[in-house]
Amino acid sequence: MRSAATLYAKHLDAMAAFYGSCFGMKEVAAEAGDYRVLESDGWTLTIVQVPADVAATIELADPPARRDGTPIKLSLDVPSVTAVWQAILKGGGRVDDEVWEFRGFRHCDFVDPEGNVGQLREPIA
Repeated sequence: MRSAATLYAKHLDAMAAFYGSCFGMKEVAAEAGDYRVLESDGWTLTIVQVPADVAATIELADPPARRDGTPIKLSLDVPSVTAVWQAILKGGGRVDDEVWEFRGFRHCDFVDPEGNVGQLREPIA
């Protein structure tokens, strides 16, 4: 069984590059200017380009500002929160300083370059 999510983006190519490099996802399908499908062992992430009129209304900040107007948060299992932390920063995202343990995982939230909030989950040995 595979988990899947769809993320809408203002900058399709940059967001696909961010998730690919930070989380080791490989592109398995694409339509230029429309969508990219990335996969890892347990995940399929489809990134869809928002229409130009919608993109024009989206304001992005540098560093990215947390989008708190959505009840959705992607959770991605990683071998090491620390290792992925640097990749996220290098890719233009941010990582929260708070790390906590819950139900056998070490958790830490991150913000991607467009402000979407995600969560890293590292198994505790």
